[in-house]
Amino acid sequence: MKKNFINKKSKLSLLFIVFSIFTIFGCTPENNQSTFGTAGPIASSQADLFILIFAIAVVVFIAVEAALIYISIKFRRREGDKLPYQTHGNKKLEITWTIIPAVILIFVAVPTLVGIWSQQNGVPDDKGQVLNIEAVGHQWWFEFRYSDYEVITSNELHIPKGRPVSFKLSSQDVIHSFWVPKLAGKVDMVPLNDNYIWMIADEVGEFYGQCAEFCGTSHAHMRFRVFVHEEEDFLAWVDQMHTPADPPMPNTPESRGQMLFAANCSMCHTNNSTTPGSYIMEINTQDARWNNWVDDTENSALVSAPNLTHFGTHTTLGSGIKELNHENLVEWIADPSTIKQGTRMQKQAMVYNTRDGKANLTDSEISDIAYYLLSLKPGSGAEMVIDDIPSDGLIDAEAVFATNCAACHSLGNDVIVGPGMGGIKDRAGDRVSGLSAYEYIYESIVEPQAYIVEGYPPVMPAWASLGDETVNALVEYLLTLE
Repeated sequence: MKKNFINKKSKLSLLFIVFSIFTIFGCTPENNQSTFGTAGPIASSQADLFILIFAIAVVVFIAVEAALIYISIKFRRREGDKLPYQTHGNKKLEITWTIIPAVILIFVAVPTLVGIWSQQNGVPDDKGQVLNIEAVGHQWWFEFRYSDYEVITSNELHIPKGRPVSFKLSSQDVIHSFWVPKLAGKVDMVPLNDNYIWMIADEVGEFYGQCAEFCGTSHAHMRFRVFVHEEEDFLAWVDQMHTPADPPMPNTPESRGQMLFAANCSMCHTNNSTTPGSYIMEINTQDARWNNWVDDTENSALVSAPNLTHFGTHTTLGSGIKELNHENLVEWIADPSTIKQGTRMQKQAMVYNTRDGKANLTDSEISDIAYYLLSLKPGSGAEMVIDDIPSDGLIDAEAVFATNCAACHSLGNDVIVGPGMGGIKDRAGDRVSGLSAYEYIYESIVEPQAYIVEGYPPVMPAWASLGDETVNALVEYLLTLE
């Protein structure tokens, strides 16, 4: 029995040693999320503070353990010893072991408070021009809004080297925590209570970010990447984000994928936030999607979702879980749960309203959507026209509707996201005083936020990019619907 106990104890000791070694390896500076391999002054100051506190703790540990060992050996009970005289209280000792810890805590508290104050009091005036970014936490992805440049992106953050970046941190749903270990500390993202953090990156490269506050099913998979560029490369990236993608060539997987995306994905995902005014529109649209979801969390076909503008330039998908390529993207679209559990996309989007929760699309259709999304990159700079006018001058308005409108509007009276288009001629004629049915429908297409129908979320994008002739053809088609 005693031998078995010793063997079991030896195995546990060996397991503990192995576990400790692996834990120590996780702290190496080369680890992607190590706080020791710092690449910015904020992270460096925090690491230095940790090392100082750790060094003090080591000294205290050695002193206390040495005293315990000395006393245990020097004053151990020997054979024949009588019980020592029992005393109570020693003012000198009690004062000593009260003062010494107090002094140690002062040595720890002063640099800690100085560090907290310097980092929570905003970017110092001598650090140069500040880049302002709002980081919004969602279950389970990050949204980044560059208010200075009117750019919105998701899960991949781009910042310039050597320039201070000030973050306004907020959350749309539950408490999250913003953390880029190699660049700065972690700060909570609290609903209805904005927090702030700032950082400066000293190195060009790719750094890992992570939600550091448990926030639900996919908390561990709520990640993001930070790409640090030289200043000129960062500004070039900003210019690219304002450059529309080139429209796909006809009769290609990309063109078929564009139509499928419009019909199944565009009610929640924006993919063209490149034009003036699209920044504010996207923020308002995201808020409207969220409010629509909150009103009916079980049945809503809308929910706030990542902006996919120039998604093809990303390196990862699923909030930094997997490398972005065609194979992984097909797997993600077909059944997101195989990569990331609990996505609201799979729970809310109508295309996943199937018995097994997988996309109600063929393998070919999923592949086409993947090709289309991967093609979303900065183009030649020409204005994006979704439906080119054919050479014979005849526009297929029904195809235009199917490509750009069918995701949210039915041809009958059924409500999808927006109202059904059946009989719209009779309803539109008296909607706005002074506007005919034709004029009202036309204005609603090119400037939809101007005429919001009560009871429907204001999420429809402006379709002026279709061009006047295409919009006119679409209006004429809608007026024929009974």
